[in-house]
Amino acid sequence: MKIFFDHQTFSNQLYGGISRYICELVNGINIQSEHTAHLSVLWSNNIHLKEYNIKKYSYPFSKRHRLLVKSNELFNKIDFKIGNYNIYHATYFSDFLVNSAASVPIPIVTTFYDMNYELLADRFAELAKDSTITLRKKAIAQRSTHIIAISESTKKDLVNILDINPSKISVIHLASSFKLNTDSILKEARQPYLLYVGNRDGYKNFVPFLQSIAHILKKYKVKLVCAGGGHFNRAEASLLTLLEIKDLVDYATINDKSLQNLYYNATAFIFPSLYEGFGIPVLEAFACDCPCIVSNRSSLPEVAGDAALYIDPEDPESISSAVEKLILDDTLRDNLIEKGRLRLKMFTWEKTVRKTLDLYSDLLQN
Repeated sequence: MKIFFDHQTFSNQLYGGISRYICELVNGINIQSEHTAHLSVLWSNNIHLKEYNIKKYSYPFSKRHRLLVKSNELFNKIDFKIGNYNIYHATYFSDFLVNSAASVPIPIVTTFYDMNYELLADRFAELAKDSTITLRKKAIAQRSTHIIAISESTKKDLVNILDINPSKISVIHLASSFKLNTDSILKEARQPYLLYVGNRDGYKNFVPFLQSIAHILKKYKVKLVCAGGGHFNRAEASLLTLLEIKDLVDYATINDKSLQNLYYNATAFIFPSLYEGFGIPVLEAFACDCPCIVSNRSSLPEVAGDAALYIDPEDPESISSAVEKLILDDTLRDNLIEKGRLRLKMFTWEKTVRKTLDLYSDLLQN
């Protein structure tokens, strides 16, 4: 099989779970000599492309994003026409290439990652900014031959919100790219800390989480490290001062190696999000022997299973009591680490690739 992946994610994302997932798919498919995965990207500054040795040109015009998108779209259309592909796999929700694929015709596959815009845009302004996303999702869902959902939770949301026939959706879980190598881990002798990873936007629930644990940080002299997601903004800095925890909360820029160190040395990883389509950071923590406290919402119980301590992310007492419990109970931490190791074995990129290839094959035979 020859599979065509379009540019979309790599025009819009410098790094992150979606682009890493596509890179893992492309790399995993190409390892198997009987199949070819082609990622069609002319320009991109996405860091994962370099990590997976996928060739492209760096984009030099940082303020001209529309030119990047349009030139990549044109490149995709030309590239697709001359390639004689068997499958078109869309990496996001524009249907710009669907007419070309339908005219061949070949199966069109689209991966859906979450439905957070549809479920939470009425509560959080950062989600409401993209007023066209749901219409684009509906259009590509209708025109796709088949849809991949990255969790049962996302599939359920697709069925309920977009009224898609469940038989048109296959659940294929994601995985973690982290491989723990204790020889390369820095075992830091530092003040105990909790770890928060990634964006701190509204639905990620960072501010209520911070308010819930401020007294715990002060009581036990435990720090909170916020890894990635950008430096603290003015409102966050003011809140840290108001809560009198400015000296107990640090920001850390990260790459894969430094993030693995942070997971490994943390007292616990905290994921208080109100909604996740999957939750790769949970698996990253498992891979780095880091006990987890996660929300009891959306896909997170599906991913973490019995290997995490659960919180109601909208109940301050639930959050603070779980954090305090894990700080004080070494046996609980050790048990969660062991369960995390076992849980991690259920999610591998090899399994993701195999199930995706099986889906492609089924579509070509039907």
